[in-house]
Amino acid sequence: MRILGTGILAIAIAAAGPLHQTVHGDISSNTSTNVTVMESSYALEGGKMRVRFDVRNGGSGTEAGFVVLGYDASGKVIEAIGDSAYLMSNEIETFEVDLDAGSLVNKVEVKPAGQAGDRAVLLASGHYEQNGKIEVTAVLQNADSGRNAGVLAVGYDASGKAVEVKSASGYLMSSNVDTFSIQLKAAKQIKSVKVTAVDTPEDAVKLLSTGSRLENGKLIVSGAIQNRNEGGRVGVIIVGSQASGKVLEVNTTSGYLSGKEIGNFEAELTAGKAISGVKVYLTGGSQTPKIIAEGRTRINNKLVVSVGIENGDKSQKITMKSSAYNAQGRLLGSDIDSIYMTAHEATTLRIDYLDSRVASVKLKYFDEAGQEIGAVPIRIKINGQLQSYAQAPVMVNGSVMVPMRPIFESLQASVKWNQQTQTVTSTKGSTKIQLKLGSKQATVNQKSVKLGTAPRSVKGTTMVPLRFVADALGCDVKWDKEQQMVLITTK
Repeated sequence: MRILGTGILAIAIAAAGPLHQTVHGDISSNTSTNVTVMESSYALEGGKMRVRFDVRNGGSGTEAGFVVLGYDASGKVIEAIGDSAYLMSNEIETFEVDLDAGSLVNKVEVKPAGQAGDRAVLLASGHYEQNGKIEVTAVLQNADSGRNAGVLAVGYDASGKAVEVKSASGYLMSSNVDTFSIQLKAAKQIKSVKVTAVDTPEDAVKLLSTGSRLENGKLIVSGAIQNRNEGGRVGVIIVGSQASGKVLEVNTTSGYLSGKEIGNFEAELTAGKAISGVKVYLTGGSQTPKIIAEGRTRINNKLVVSVGIENGDKSQKITMKSSAYNAQGRLLGSDIDSIYMTAHEATTLRIDYLDSRVASVKLKYFDEAGQEIGAVPIRIKINGQLQSYAQAPVMVNGSVMVPMRPIFESLQASVKWNQQTQTVTSTKGSTKIQLKLGSKQATVNQKSVKLGTAPRSVKGTTMVPLRFVADALGCDVKWDKEQQMVLITTK
């Protein structure tokens, strides 16, 4: 994009194609402004549709934004370009924008953006197919303060299934209007595209969306995540299962994301058509190493095992001991493999057993200190949002115990700790809860309640029974045994 300078755009423009006048209108926005689009035109030049127009600020100095929309012959928006600049009172600025869709553009419309609100908003988007790919453009107007924000594009097949997901993001200054471009590779499968703005306020790692598709016999899983407020390493573990629920294959990817940064991931599962269900796990908050999932499948009549591992908060060597057995349960042999993992890294260990007699294996995992690593960790979701605690949840006598302060605050309840009496008091609305460290007696609105497991201290963190807390605060609680996950829905 080029800013040509101040003044009214001259109508006499040298162009490779005929000169057209654009259509002007208002873009959907939070509130109206005194910014208007004045005389404008467009023409095909060098294979691109070049749009020239003037923007006038009729009020006090402000960030003046605009959106250029390119329509095809059917009236569908195929490309959207936006930008903004600070204009003084009554200032007129001339802009020039190129639409890459070129000759596919049948009509152009230029619209002013409205005034920014407290969240980033999607002003417009468009997409078209070119060279076997889907080209997506989206115009985002930032909120009234600088932040990381972006857009999410999801491609759907004819049945409405998400087959590809990709995002684009960046830091936007206050009230800025900017354009994000995304390229989707699965053009042959994609029949529709949905674009949304991403500007989430939660301080947690969030899975935005996922999609999967078959390509060359493999299942390609793609998705987008947004990091918490603080930068750090974030991992994604993809688990593919057959209809019975048996895990066939696991793959992982991880990397560093800055605070609130939005990132994309893509991974292959070679089991392809055999996989009927995919689950995605986010990692990066565990203090200790975790085994997220184990997959087992046979390729060319030979057993292949894949393991998704999340490391804890220190770099270390992870060791795996594998014992292989034949169909009669006889031990065929054992092997030991090690891998060095950085702090909070997620990775996949894959073992291909060349001996076709191997029918089953037993695996054990050990950290650098020689301690055996446990199985799938207990995870908590509140209203669909995966929680991340400094001290991981633990199972004690059949009760899931969670850190005191984070769980109460996650459920919008106040929390006070009395060090002298070792008592925690929490209030939400008309409900008041009291628990005492080491005691199985609790109170809800001064009525005594007996607990299955008493609150206790784990590595200096006060842990409380999750089901009791959630029930007392009026939440619905479900336990997914297979995934070792507590699902909480607030009312």
